[in-house]
This record gives sequence, structure tokens and C-alpha cells, in this order.
Amino acid sequence: MSSGSPTAYLLWSVLSCIFLVLLILHLWLYDKFACLKWDSGRQPGAFKRVMTYSYLGTLPTLIIFSVVMTVLKYREGWVVLPGGHILPRPFDSWNPDNRKWLLPLFLVLSFSWSLELVTHLEELAFWLFLLHQGPGKRDWFHCWEFRAWYLGSCAAVLGMPLTVLVTRHQLDTTLAYIFLVGSTAGITTTVCFLYVIFRFPAFLDYVKAGGADPDVIVRLATFYELNCIRVVFRFIFSVPLLIIGVDALGGPYPVVGSPFALDFLLMVAGIGSFISSGITLLIFFPRSITQESGYRAKVMTPDTSAKPPSIVGGGPEYFHDHNQSHYYPDPSNPISVLESPVTPGSGGFRMRSFRFPHDADGAAEHNIHAPQRRDSADTGDLSMEYESEGEVLPMSTKANPQRHPVQHSQSQPGHKRIDSFTDSGTKSSGTICVPGGSMDPTPDGRPSGSTPPATLRRHNSDSGPFFYNRHGRITRFANEPSVDDHPSRTSSPGTG
Repeated sequence: MSSGSPTAYLLWSVLSCIFLVLLILHLWLYDKFACLKWDSGRQPGAFKRVMTYSYLGTLPTLIIFSVVMTVLKYREGWVVLPGGHILPRPFDSWNPDNRKWLLPLFLVLSFSWSLELVTHLEELAFWLFLLHQGPGKRDWFHCWEFRAWYLGSCAAVLGMPLTVLVTRHQLDTTLAYIFLVGSTAGITTTVCFLYVIFRFPAFLDYVKAGGADPDVIVRLATFYELNCIRVVFRFIFSVPLLIIGVDALGGPYPVVGSPFALDFLLMVAGIGSFISSGITLLIFFPRSITQESGYRAKVMTPDTSAKPPSIVGGGPEYFHDHNQSHYYPDPSNPISVLESPVTPGSGGFRMRSFRFPHDADGAAEHNIHAPQRRDSADTGDLSMEYESEGEVLPMSTKANPQRHPVQHSQSQPGHKRIDSFTDSGTKSSGTICVPGGSMDPTPDGRPSGSTPPATLRRHNSDSGPFFYNRHGRITRFANEPSVDDHPSRTSSPGTG
């Protein structure tokens, strides 16, 4: 029989070498080959090691077979039949130096195929174990799925090489027997895997209902999609080789006798084999891009998932305690601003010297008054002051004395111009109401006849109070008018 052209085996060689590069790159990115160690993983054991090494041992043996077979095929070349047909040279016509390599190559191929069957059986048994797990906990090493796996694995490891040894005296048909036995076992496991595919959606819903971790759900859903694709390519790998084996052993050789049909089936089988093996690599050694990048998903709890955190605090409280400095972020730690955002409603930023009017304690402790605008004739500075225990929030806005004349002098009835000093040492001047004055409104909206509060402003008893004379100069108030001022224009506490 014809065993295929050198081109078909050349494709097997190219695909196997490409897959070897992919395997090395994937394992390096996965854990830098740490998975190849015997004691690697959270649960090291002989079973896991057997699975890893049986899968990884399939590729090198397949590379050896395909590369050496390609070299021997090109050495032997083609033959021209009496009818004019050109076929690759049959095995029985090979040079004895090349023919002696056939039996070792067939043993290598049978051993590689047996390792692949072990891997397929292990996956089938494990997924069946998960589907049949149920609410009760079963032991993997004592379940019927595990017993089915090791019985099938022993049959594959012993059966494939025995097939070669039994047919070694007829090397022309040995490869056909390998294709027949191996593809039959592969199709059987793939058909059984269809049961897993059909049952898997219900199993996934069961896991979701059990409240499994989102990473587990995503990984199981990914495995389901990959298994669906892999089953298709396993059929693409096994069915063509089964057709070749049956036709080569039964005749009348419509496939084996056609160069196109034989090469086409061999090439399709090679493509299906390496694609399914690549998907198996992604399932056995699944990479997680999120974990490799250092990202960790935050576990959602009822406290964190109900609503986003609010930066607005509870009831407003605008009293500022000077002894509490923790309301403000640490300037040496910029991250503290992001960790504890300071907003007017969060309590981190509190307006100074304010409380609600109904707060009796705050009103008694901090006498609050509306801000009064004060003009300084000698400096031209305009500042707004909160008259509560000398707290001052300066506004450094420069004013022009010519454009801001003194509007409230001692000549206005019911008003007196005084100067005072704040706690910060800044001198400010203003007009205040005196008893007996008129009820004309002042510039800040209060009646001129109202009695000023007792705690309006602290005064320096040694140097004040002050008032404006008719010439616009600041003069200290005394019982007797200054010599510089006209007596008839001098203000007194009892006159307007």
C-alpha cells in the first residue's frame, strides 16, 4: 500500500515544530516552567504528574516520527506504475538501510498515540466526575471514573505498542493497523465526550446557583467553549485516519490508491491533531491575563455592592473646633486627599464660626453677627471680618481711597466712627450705632438705633477708641475734644 507522499509528512513536521515553539512560549509565560517540576502546584501528586508528563511527552515523540519519516520519504522518492500512475515508493520497495528505521518509527508513533489517548481518557473521566459529583463529596481515587481511566490508560499504553509488535512482520500494513486502532480508540473517547458537552450547561447553571466565585464561573464557561471546538477537531483528526486504515486493510483501495485522497486525508488529520492539542494546552495550563498583570477583582459584599459610597455627610455642622486638626488632610501625604475627600458636607471642611440659629449651645458659646464691611482710609485695604472671638478671614483686595471715600463719618446722626484691632493685629475701622440714635438703616442693613452687642469687638483700652474728625483724620476719643478739632463738630458718646 502507499503510505502517503513526502509532502504530507512534511506538513506534519512543520506543524509539530511550530507547536513545540508555542508550547515552550506558553509554559514560560505560564509559570516559567515551574509546572514541570514534580512538587509544583498547590496539590502535588503522582496523578497530576502523570497527566502533565503524558501530555508533554506526546509532542516530542510525534516530532521524531514526522521529521524522520519525512527525510526517509524524500530519500526514497516516487515510482511510476505500468499504467502511468506516479505513487510514493511502497515500504516493501525501500532500501534496506532506510527500511530498518520503519519498525522503531512505528513504535515511536504508537507510543505517542497511546500517551494522547491517556490524556483524552483522563479529561473524559475527570469531567464525568465533576458532572456526577452532586451535593455529596466523593473521593476521586475511589470513584468509578478513576478506575475507568486507569484501566483505559493501561489498555492504551500496552495496546498500541503491541499492535506494532504483532504486525511487525508485515511492515506494509503496520501503519494501517496503527491508524485503525488509534483512530477507533480516539473516536470512542470523543463520542463519550459529547455526553459531557450536552450536560455541561446544566452543570454550569448548578455552579452559578451555588454562588461560586466569578473567576470559577468564567473559567468553566471558557473550558466549555474550548471543549466544543476541540471535539470538532478531534473528529477531524480521527475520522480521516480511520478511513485510511479501513481502506488499506480491506481494499479495493479507492483512497490509498489515489495520491490526492491519501495526501488530503493525511494533511487534514495532521491539522486537526495539532489544533486539538493546542486547545488542550490552553485547558491544562490556563493563563490569566488579569492575574499576570497584578489585577485583583474586589469581592462584592452587601455593604459595598448596594450603592456607591457617598461623600456627603449627615446633618450640617459648621462649627470649627480649633483644637481638632484631623479634619484637614495631612499635607505631607497627598494620597490622604483621595482617601478622605474633603467636601463642605462631609465634615472634613467646616465653615468657621457658624452654627444653626436653633443651636442654643453654639449661640451662647459663639456670638455670631453678620459680616461688616470696613474701609481703612490710611491703608486702603478692604477686608471682611467674622465678628466672633476675633476670627478674621482677610480678603486681600486692594481698594483705591479716591474711589472709596469715607461714607460714615461722625457727622451722621446716631453713628460713631471707631477703630479696633483684631487678634491678628490688623487695625480696622467702622461705624457703630450708639444709644439714642435714629432708626435709619446702616449700610449693613441693621437699624441705626439698635444697640450693638456687648461682644462686638475687643478694644485696646490703652489706645482707643478712635473716631474720624471733620477733616477725615483718625483721632482718639477722649472726654475733651482734641485741639485740632472744632468743638461743635466733635462726636461724643451721648450725641449723634
